[in-house]
Amino acid sequence: MNIKQRILTLCIVLCSSMALFGQQVTDLRLNEMLVVNDSNYVDEYGRHVPWIEIFNTSYNQVNIAGCYLTDDTTGLSKGDVSNWYRIPTTDPTTWIPQRSSKVFFLDNSPLYGTYHTNIDPSTSTTRYIALINSNGKTLIDMFVYPEALLTSTQSYGCYDDGISTKVENGKKVNNMGMLPYATPGSVNKVQMGATKSEHLQKSDPHGIGLAVISISVVFAALIMIFIMLKIFGYAATRRDRKAKKEQEATTAAATSTSNVAANEVGPTGEELAAITMALHLFFNSQHDEESEVITIDMPSKHYSPWAQKNLLMKKVIRRR
Repeated sequence: MNIKQRILTLCIVLCSSMALFGQQVTDLRLNEMLVVNDSNYVDEYGRHVPWIEIFNTSYNQVNIAGCYLTDDTTGLSKGDVSNWYRIPTTDPTTWIPQRSSKVFFLDNSPLYGTYHTNIDPSTSTTRYIALINSNGKTLIDMFVYPEALLTSTQSYGCYDDGISTKVENGKKVNNMGMLPYATPGSVNKVQMGATKSEHLQKSDPHGIGLAVISISVVFAALIMIFIMLKIFGYAATRRDRKAKKEQEATTAAATSTSNVAANEVGPTGEELAAITMALHLFFNSQHDEESEVITIDMPSKHYSPWAQKNLLMKKVIRRR
């Protein structure tokens, strides 16, 4: 392997490594939270409990297994994880797809399953939820919520998924607040608008335009079908005429070929019969081979059946 191939291989390995480490758990964000859950999202046991949503801001799936959720980060610098909830590493559903989210329940019941934490916002002395890396020392994101959320039936979160602050007019402003709709596992920005039927009812209250359009569509479809049938019929007629002409040409060629073949073979049977008869008469009409001798065969006595009286008289039977 020469030096150029080595450099190319090293570049490929570095690019692959950057792709692998470019989108890790550091791309996760705490996105939305609801404490007073009286008629909203339910867990797999049918209970209405508080929940928090984690959003994957990257364009690659990220495995959240091994990370921690906590409402007390006092042991962060020391790596004290004894009171934190560690997301199990044995559950294959901990992969979060690109630009998607996972919901964790804040019900202080970690024995209920992977997505049930040991956090209870109603008894917590802090007003935040922290997401910490699997090393127990790196803070990925912190979700600070207002005290009003403890008594509100609305959820609190980012107006734009995964974006807690944004820049407006050169200044960084808060992009979080009480959301009009709780959207666990879905996008936070819900765009409500009039439906197509509502727009149609507003633009055409009597339905005249819709009727005209419907009739036009039907007649246009019928015209198109008629034109297509005409085209198909014309094509079929041309095809039949062409096939008929080809058949006639084939028949004519076969007839001419047979005539030529017959002419090449010789005279027909009738011609041969006529020639044979002429030869027969020619050879059988000759007399003897004597030259200049005429043979006349005359009877010694004129014989005529009309001169015989015994033939003309009727025999009479005599009685004895």
